[in-house]
Amino acid sequence: MKINENRWNIAQESEKRYWEQFKTKSLLEYLEKEYKKDLDILLKKLEKTIKINKNTKILQIGCGPLDIINYFKKGKTYSIDPLANFYKKRFKIDYKSTHLKEAPGEQIPYKDNYFDLVIINNVLDHTKDPEKVLSETYRVLKKDGILHLEIQIYQKIFLLLTKIWGPLKKLFTREMFNIHHPHMFLSYDVEKIISKKFIVINKEYEDIEKLKEERKKQRFTLRFLALFKILGNINYRFVCKKK
Repeated sequence: MKINENRWNIAQESEKRYWEQFKTKSLLEYLEKEYKKDLDILLKKLEKTIKINKNTKILQIGCGPLDIINYFKKGKTYSIDPLANFYKKRFKIDYKSTHLKEAPGEQIPYKDNYFDLVIINNVLDHTKDPEKVLSETYRVLKKDGILHLEIQIYQKIFLLLTKIWGPLKKLFTREMFNIHHPHMFLSYDVEKIISKKFIVINKEYEDIEKLKEERKKQRFTLRFLALFKILGNINYRFVCKKK
């Protein structure tokens, strides 16, 4: 499951180019409303699992230039990202309030048993070593700490098709398929690596019927595949505690 350094660097450079199309104003217009809404949903989901107060230590791994960590009204917030220094130079965002540090999830720069809540939202498929990220998460979480993990998973038929489409795309366009994401997971893959360190309290897929409707509005390849109930990336969410 671990990828080589070169493939990860390609993904990181592609990620950087993506964010270079934004300035502070356009970034906030694009993401702020969405992340405030996502945070409200997350807090409601977690209210029976963890009580967040002014002393709750919260870490988001792979926070990008902006994410839900920037909008918590309670708690002591922390964030890490491999491109943190790039974001600090490019965007006029209050990164001091989230103690943003440049670091990969495989090397979390905090001591053992430090955080009450760790958030990993759509990040594992960007990493070099997903299992190491979860191992590090386990290390920095307190004994009764909570992990919220969201990840994109795929149907087996979709992954089989990518083995054909990926080489064809590179041959005819010289572009790498799904360049941002070095990993593409089945639900089974994710559940397997989570279970090594964590107990799943709750898990849920995104609304599949709603996703089908969204696919009808997207590019031709996704619309076409959706006719055969092949949906591409599907969000899969977990709430976990340490074993």
